[in-house]
Amino acid sequence: MRTSPKRSPIFQALFILPFFLPATSRPLAAAAPAKPNILLITVDTLRADHLGCYGSKAVRTPVIDALAARGIHFARAFAHTPSTLPSHANILLGLTPNAHGVHDNSAFIVREDFLTLAEWLKAQGYATGAFVGAFPLDSRFGLTQGFDVYDDDYGSQGPMDIAFVERKADVVVGKALEWLEGRTSPWFLWVHCFDPHQLYQPPEPFKSQYGDNP
Repeated sequence: MRTSPKRSPIFQALFILPFFLPATSRPLAAAAPAKPNILLITVDTLRADHLGCYGSKAVRTPVIDALAARGIHFARAFAHTPSTLPSHANILLGLTPNAHGVHDNSAFIVREDFLTLAEWLKAQGYATGAFVGAFPLDSRFGLTQGFDVYDDDYGSQGPMDIAFVERKADVVVGKALEWLEGRTSPWFLWVHCFDPHQLYQPPEPFKSQYGDNP
């Protein structure tokens, strides 16, 4: 009989252990440190070799390059899955498809007995919001667990549509910023952008700058 990850003693021990460590090392501080805000940005089908911070000379990506310069820049990082839904399930569950069972887009649903990152943070007092850009992350597929707001208002996806219905990054980011405005800490915000995915329809000035190689 399968043990639910939400109730697994091994899983719980990962989070209980840090609370016992200070008792054996040094007295507890008088006040707990402030909880950090957490921003998760995922960009669908964005290739590392098309970013300046990873050596690309063909495309200018100054904002991401500046972020990489100020943070931790991983030279070797790999996705366990090449598809959108299972890859995001990996991130938010800390598991791979062999464990969580989501192997592709559309035909799979994240089961409620799995504990998501949003659920865990919400239990720690975080406000949680998600703003996604395209159909593969529709709320029907189960990643809504633990989010106060899961905004997937990108339009409707017909059963015969070849391309995924999507909304552009400026709209997704704008909605996320509206959610953040006036919000007190701590918060966990996930922003998902789909723009590099085919069909390639970049906005200006990039459409003209890279007209021969969209």
